Amino acid sequence: MMEVKSAPPDSILLRARRHRICAEFEKNLQERCGWQAGEGLLIGLSGGADSTALLLLAAVLAQRDKKTFVINAVYVHHHLRAEADGEVTHCANLCEQLGIAFSAVDVHPTRGRTGLAADARRLRHAALADCAVKTNSKWILLAHHSDDVLETLLMRIGRGAGNRGLTTIPWVRRSAPKSSIQVARPLLSLSRTQIEEFCRHCEVSWCDDVSNSNIKTARGLLRDQIVPTLRERWPGIAQHALHASESARSGEWALKQIALMEGWTNSEIPRKLMKSRGPELSAALLASALRQRAISISLRMIRQVVEAACDRTVRPRIFHEEGVTISLNARMLSISTCE
Repeated sequence: MMEVKSAPPDSILLRARRHRICAEFEKNLQERCGWQAGEGLLIGLSGGADSTALLLLAAVLAQRDKKTFVINAVYVHHHLRAEADGEVTHCANLCEQLGIAFSAVDVHPTRGRTGLAADARRLRHAALADCAVKTNSKWILLAHHSDDVLETLLMRIGRGAGNRGLTTIPWVRRSAPKSSIQVARPLLSLSRTQIEEFCRHCEVSWCDDVSNSNIKTARGLLRDQIVPTLRERWPGIAQHALHASESARSGEWALKQIALMEGWTNSEIPRKLMKSRGPELSAALLASALRQRAISISLRMIRQVVEAACDRTVRPRIFHEEGVTISLNARMLSISTCE
């Protein structure tokens, strides 16, 4: 745990309200995420500096307008680290100090087919959504920041992600496709350093998760060794990563619209259309169209199909992967799936 001299609750919130980050947080929450004053907030609280800062900033809003909305905080206990019990106690004490309703929810992830981290993330998101419903909260706030965007972007590049993968962490999304609950990340414009400085300014302590610096994991290696070196060379690299991610998201949206307008989402696509767009743009449009149809094939296969569609060969060819068959003849590309 990061030890900082504890301050009285009123002093903590006064310091938070006067810090420049407070205005940036509120602007991001309203303009970037779409929150409106009075809508209930649920804070995903882990005890780290980032979620602690998020809690304080949300508490400032609630203190200003106590009669119209409330905030709640929840710790999702994955039972994967011995330190987690202490983090629950720390979070409960901080929320009690600030007069914020707190609860801890237990989940038990397994490795399964997708891996332990993926299952933990799935269960965590489900637990947060359930708590939002129970507390009548329209918004779930998470504390991701620009360093998280940079680390995610680097990992996805390393894994060969396409355009959609480079969009990384969104400012806001629905908790589920048809849900009215929004998941927002109003700290994305801030760095980890800025957030920790804010917590020190407010005189609050936080918990450090040592597993985040485990260099045996991809994120731990990036955080402990690679990103600090990159930041020495390019101090603004995390902000640049955020801007790059936002640009990729805009590009992904544009591809989706073009794919819809030009008929790339149909089961049959004329080779003439693909040749007119060229292999690079055709690959991006086809990938976007397949995602819209919930059809999943590898980027490698998409590139193979597009290169074949754009060449001069007229003989029939067939490509198959994971229940998806793409047939190519002299005039048309046809897509079929196994039910």
